[in-house]
Amino acid sequence: MIAAVYHGRNQVLVEEVPDPPAPPPGWLQVDVGWCGICGTDLDEILHGPVLVPRTPLILGHEAAGRVVATGEGVALAVGARVGLENSLGCGRCARCRAGDPQLCAELAVMGLMFDGALATRVNVPASMCAPLPERLSEEAGALAEPLSVAVRAVRRSGGVRGRRVGVVGAGTIGLLVAAVARAQGAAAVCVLEPNAERLARAVAEGCEPASENPELEVVFECAGSSPGFQAALDATAKQGTTVVVGIHAEPRSLDVTDLVVDERAIVASFSHNLKDDYRTALDLLAAGAIDADLLVTDRVPLAEVMERGFEPLMREPARHLKVLVDCRAGR
Repeated sequence: MIAAVYHGRNQVLVEEVPDPPAPPPGWLQVDVGWCGICGTDLDEILHGPVLVPRTPLILGHEAAGRVVATGEGVALAVGARVGLENSLGCGRCARCRAGDPQLCAELAVMGLMFDGALATRVNVPASMCAPLPERLSEEAGALAEPLSVAVRAVRRSGGVRGRRVGVVGAGTIGLLVAAVARAQGAAAVCVLEPNAERLARAVAEGCEPASENPELEVVFECAGSSPGFQAALDATAKQGTTVVVGIHAEPRSLDVTDLVVDERAIVASFSHNLKDDYRTALDLLAAGAIDADLLVTDRVPLAEVMERGFEPLMREPARHLKVLVDCRAGR
């Protein structure tokens, strides 16, 4: 089979690799239909290894496909269409038992810590798989992973129905947070984004440009930067909530006096789980509540993922959002 194999910084090759072995008990093998390229993949290429513990490693953690083999004890049948969640925990700790493996101290992420889905086939734990709704294509199903990050963030906010919402950063996750907030009844969604092209895209999807001193009840920080974090705090009204979604490369200090005096809350949201977030994302996509084409700026075959996928995303990050990879093209 072929796969996009990470060999280290600035080294990704599409190459022939052995097919996965027969899946062990509790695992299954998926013939991958579509897989999205994530910003985390780009970070590994440009700055890594960051999370990757060893090379070579097959990238890809936003995928959907069809089950072609199952290990012992797996309920999903061969032929089932599935979306792939990507968090594998120890299965024993309190967080895993509660259904939150993404918070496990022994977390392993598909496509970053074990071989992923930018490949013809991939072996994954059955616990990471969710059946695709009948009306949802595998292509749209590959968008459930980034969408579930947004679903969790909105859920962690305590709810947005009837509230004025702000989103700092109109990249992939920011636009998805805005879409989920609108779908869940936000009174308005205002976007703070310095890049004119990204802001225009957000406005075209029904958001408002944030005014000065917007006084928003819930603000999602999706930029992953110190200026973005400060902008989110400044935009949050008294007794409002700031939800931090972006991962920050640098530590920062925080004066909590204003938070106390204004009774403002800061909440963090990390990744997603299968039971609450990923399944909700699939349902939103299947119901048409979220436009599956909202973010897709290109579709490319797996054989050309470097020159038509990774390189354009690194070269023109403001123009591209989500590039989907057709892992069956040419077969």
